[in-house]
Amino acid sequence: MAGLLTLLLAAGPLPAAQPSPARAHYEAGLRREQAGDLAGAEAAYREALHLVPRMARAHDRLGFVLGQLGRTPEALDEFRRAAEADPRLFDAQYHLGATLWWTGDAPSALIPLRKAVALDPRHAEARFYLGVCLKHEGQLAAALSELREAVRLNPEIALAHLHLGLSLQQLGDMPGAVASLRRAAELDPKSRDARNSLGVALMLKGDAEEAVATLRALVSERPDDFDVQQNLGSALLQKGDLEAAVGTYRELVARSPNALAYYNLGLALKQKDDFMAAEDALRQAMALDASLPDPPYTLGVVLWQTNRPDDAAAALRAAIDRKPDYAEAHYLLGTILRTQGDLAGATEEFRLTIRDQPGSVEAHLSLGQLLKRQGDDAGAAAALAEAERLNKKKVDAQAAAFAVDLGKRRVAAGDLPGAVESLREAVRLAPEMAEAHYQLALALQRQGARQAAQPHFEAAQRLAPWLLIPSE
Repeated sequence: MAGLLTLLLAAGPLPAAQPSPARAHYEAGLRREQAGDLAGAEAAYREALHLVPRMARAHDRLGFVLGQLGRTPEALDEFRRAAEADPRLFDAQYHLGATLWWTGDAPSALIPLRKAVALDPRHAEARFYLGVCLKHEGQLAAALSELREAVRLNPEIALAHLHLGLSLQQLGDMPGAVASLRRAAELDPKSRDARNSLGVALMLKGDAEEAVATLRALVSERPDDFDVQQNLGSALLQKGDLEAAVGTYRELVARSPNALAYYNLGLALKQKDDFMAAEDALRQAMALDASLPDPPYTLGVVLWQTNRPDDAAAALRAAIDRKPDYAEAHYLLGTILRTQGDLAGATEEFRLTIRDQPGSVEAHLSLGQLLKRQGDDAGAAAALAEAERLNKKKVDAQAAAFAVDLGKRRVAAGDLPGAVESLREAVRLAPEMAEAHYQLALALQRQGARQAAQPHFEAAQRLAPWLLIPSE
C-alpha cells in the first residue's frame, strides 16, 4: 500500500455520541499513529473496537495502520467492516476502493469508489482512482470524464495527468495526450513512465524530433532500460535517421537478444534496403518467438522485394498461422499467388483480406479483376462497385477535411454564415468525421443557434469521446 499513502485522508473526528472510553482509545490511536508508533496505534484502535465493535472510524484507521505495516489483506477486511458499519463514511469507501485498486482488483474497486465519489464529488483523488479503474476495465469514455474532473479539482496530481494522457492516446486524441503527458512530466520530472509515455505520444503525433530528444534523455540516464530504447529506435525510424535506429537496435540485441529487438532491427535494416541483414534479423526474431506475426510478415515482404516469391509465400503463410486475421498478409499472399497463376488461391486470399479489412479499396479492386478473368461477371461487378464506393468515400473525406479547414478560416475571419455553409458541406461529405460535426457545432453556437448545434456536438462526442462541449 506504499503508493497509496500520499493520497489518503487524515482521520476525521468521531461523532459526539461515541462512548467516552472508546473515544479515548480512538484518540490515543490517532496520536500514536501521528507519532509513527504504528504498533501502539493498532493496539489502541483494537481497544476502541473491543468496546464498540461497529465503530466505523476505528475500523477505517486500523485498516490504514495495517496497510502501512504491509498487512494488506487485514487492512482490506477492516475497510470492509468500516464501510459495512457506516456506508456513508467517505473515508471507508475511498480507502477500500483505492486499496483494492493497488492490489490489482479493479472490478471490485469500482463499487466502493463510485460510492466515495457520490459521497464527496469534489474529492480529486477519489475521482482519480475511479478513473484509473474504469480505464483498466476498458471504459475509456467514462474514465476520461473522471480523470478530467480529477485534474480540474486538483491540477497538481501528476498521476492523474499521466493516466488522462494515456486515455486520450488510446482514444486517438494525440494533441490532448501530449499536453496531459507533458504536464505529468513537468509535475514529476523523476517519473520515467510520464516521460517515456510523452515520447511515445510525441512520436504518434508526428513530432519525431522532440520524441527523439525526450527518449534520448531517458536512455542517457538509464542505458539498460529496454522499453525506452525500443521506443527511441522507433522515433529515430520515424525521423528518418536510419543509421541511428539500426545502431540503437544493434545495441539492444547485443544486450538482450529477444524477438522484439530483432524484429525492430530487421525493420530498420529493411528501410535501409539492407535486405540480407534484414532477413537474418527477422529470421532470428521468428526463431525466438513463434507467436509474433509481424516478423514472418515483414520477412515475406523482404523476400518478395528480392524476387523470391515461393519463399515469400511460405513466410506469409507462417504469419497467417500466427494471426489468421492478418489482412495485409492475406493481401500480399494473394498478390503473389496471382502472379504465379493460382487464380483460385489468390481469389480466396483477397476474400479473406476483405473479411478482415472491409475498407480495403485495393482488395476489392483486385478481387473484382480476378473474378472478371474467371468469368464471374456478377461477382466482379459487385466487387468493383464496392471498390468505387470506397474510393469515393476516401475522396469525399479528403474534400471534407478541406471544407473543415475552410470553415475554420472563415470563422477566424468573422464570416460565420460562410463557415456554417462550408462545415455543413463537410458533414454531408463525411458524416462520420468528428471534427466536421464539432466545428459546425461551434460555428452554430457562435451564431446563437444552440439548439441546432447540440446534435452535432453529440455526434462529435460519439465519434471522438475526448471532445468537450463548451459552455455558452
